[in-house]
Amino acid sequence: MNYYEILYIVNPNHNKDKISSIIEEINDFILSNKENVIKHEFWAKKQLAYNVAKNKYGNYVLLHCELSNPSFINEIKNFLNLNKEVLKSLIVKLEEKPNFENKREDESEKGEE
Repeated sequence: MNYYEILYIVNPNHNKDKISSIIEEINDFILSNKENVIKHEFWAKKQLAYNVAKNKYGNYVLLHCELSNPSFINEIKNFLNLNKEVLKSLIVKLEEKPNFENKREDESEKGEE
């Protein structure tokens, strides 16, 4: 299996309902090709380092997925590039399956110190 982390930036003018529908659309695209979405979450609206399509801000969304077909990542890239609502995207191949339980334990340990 191949594991990927995809960070994409959505138009900042959208409300949470519209962002949720964009997340669902991308989820449906991945699931319709019999691939697996591990985690898909909205981060926050943040200022960009530079203007993208005349926008100073963007809504960041993080996606972790598991792909059995490594060439499908090119289809995801094309899908994100053709989606008018997505301003930018970054795709990183992970060495192993992301483990979110360890991150939560690490965060709670830091809070105790």
